[in-house]
Amino acid sequence: MKSKLVKELMVHLERYPVVPLDATLLEAVEKFERVQKMRDRKRQPFRAILVVDETGHVVGKIGQLAFLKALEPQRNILGDMGKMAVAGVSADFINTMMNHFQFFQDSMADICRRARHIMVKDIMVPIAEHIEEEATLGEAIYKFVALQTLSLMVTRDDKIVGLLRLCDVVQEIADEMKQCGEIK
Repeated sequence: MKSKLVKELMVHLERYPVVPLDATLLEAVEKFERVQKMRDRKRQPFRAILVVDETGHVVGKIGQLAFLKALEPQRNILGDMGKMAVAGVSADFINTMMNHFQFFQDSMADICRRARHIMVKDIMVPIAEHIEEEATLGEAIYKFVALQTLSLMVTRDDKIVGLLRLCDVVQEIADEMKQCGEIK
């Protein structure tokens, strides 16, 4: 794992779907679809949208779970339930709360009409963790496992230059496994 570097597997920032803080969720979806059509078909599809501030610096991302949470008006409670599950609160208790609050009870059309106008700055997940582009694949794997995340922002001189996705790392390892010989 020491020979491959993060920069060899990352998706460069200019190839990733990016929207400004003041974009709506609908604008983010439209941008995501445009970029998805132009992606390298040899790689996994994109599963997130990056959010940039007025200076062009990445400040957050909207992954698939954040997207789904955005559809619920009481989404702040959903985030707390996720923390409760991680903290060991029983699934039965969480299900009882879900039934009590009656999440996602509106029609799909109503949910989507409302979601069109949600601001990405209100639902994005702020960037907390990153990895240097010169880090080894082994260091990246350690971070993925320790942080239980699907992607890591890649930095050069404290500036985000790309995204390292778990799916690309797993594919790289799978390809290597198929090519390497047996240990004798």
